[in-house]
Amino acid sequence: MDAQNIFDQNVEYLIRIRDEVSECDQLEAQRKELQDKSDKMKKAISQEEKSINDEINSTIKKRKSELEGTYDTQLDASRKKVKKAQDKKNKEKSERVGQRVDVETADVKESSRQLKIELKTLFKQNHVPTFCMSDLYYALFMPKGMKEAVILLISIIIGLGGIPCGMYLLFAKVIMKDAPLNKAGVPISQSSVFMAVVIALTIILILAIYFVIFNLTKVKHRDTIAEGRKIRNQILANEKNVRAIKNAINKDKDESQYELGEYDAEIAKFQSEMDAIAEQKKAALTEFERETKGAITNEINGRRLPKLTDMKNKQEAVEAEKEILENKHKEASLAITDNYVKYLGKNVCKVEALNDIINIMVSEEVATISEGLAIYKGEAPHKNSEGDA
Repeated sequence: MDAQNIFDQNVEYLIRIRDEVSECDQLEAQRKELQDKSDKMKKAISQEEKSINDEINSTIKKRKSELEGTYDTQLDASRKKVKKAQDKKNKEKSERVGQRVDVETADVKESSRQLKIELKTLFKQNHVPTFCMSDLYYALFMPKGMKEAVILLISIIIGLGGIPCGMYLLFAKVIMKDAPLNKAGVPISQSSVFMAVVIALTIILILAIYFVIFNLTKVKHRDTIAEGRKIRNQILANEKNVRAIKNAINKDKDESQYELGEYDAEIAKFQSEMDAIAEQKKAALTEFERETKGAITNEINGRRLPKLTDMKNKQEAVEAEKEILENKHKEASLAITDNYVKYLGKNVCKVEALNDIINIMVSEEVATISEGLAIYKGEAPHKNSEGDA
């Protein structure tokens, strides 16, 4: 149909165009509805697939954890048995090592005991005070060795530093805390002169006590103190020898002499049990990876895949229906474009515009589409308006 024929058509022809456009619009609306439905079904399918995968992964993880937990419990029990047996062995070995130390150091210890008796007898026979046998006395008046040198150094620091300062604080803060003020307005007990006097007097007193003890003991009993030094040196040498013997015994790796075979056999038994459980665990995990994981996956898929397949089939059916509607809409849209749009224009070939023109043609009793378009576009006056004029 050419353009002139379309424009010469009556309202019935325009109604037919309107109906074709309306049908085309309905096809598009149905297509969009099916598209939304398909999108929702795709989302549901994706969620279902994720749910299946999550169930497979969580079930496999849980089953594997339960499997490992069972073997780990048995391994922990075996480890406790090994540890308990090892503790019993170590306790027994410690006791027997102690007995060996006692045996091998008995002569040296007896020698030290005799030397201590000899030292006491020597001091008693020569009327030397008992305190002169102490470590502190020999460190202060006849030191020898690192230990006594350290004691001497600490004693000097305390005697010539700590005690004098302590005496000053005692007088300044306690005994003479309410002392009168000097010319500078400072309590006499807190002045530098007072501090120097107290510290100096304390040092002098300590040194005096030291030299009094020195003269009354070391000078008066020089030979006895010197002989005591020799005896103490022998005792110290014996103690060093005891430590050397003890260290050598502790470092001795040969346990055969302690008769600990029964404990070794028990430890070996429990260790063998633990090794066997570890091998069983390894084999069980290998089997789990090779077979059990697949079985779990197949079970879950067998239970849930039918539903997923049904969902996919329904979605594919919706897609097929949507494709049919798309083709119908395409054909209808192309037909409208070829038959009407290229003459009337895209804006006119809409249901709302066509209804308006139809109403104009009916109400104005217009015979042709051309006249109705002219009035719709404002290119011609309404007939009723002309009549009124």
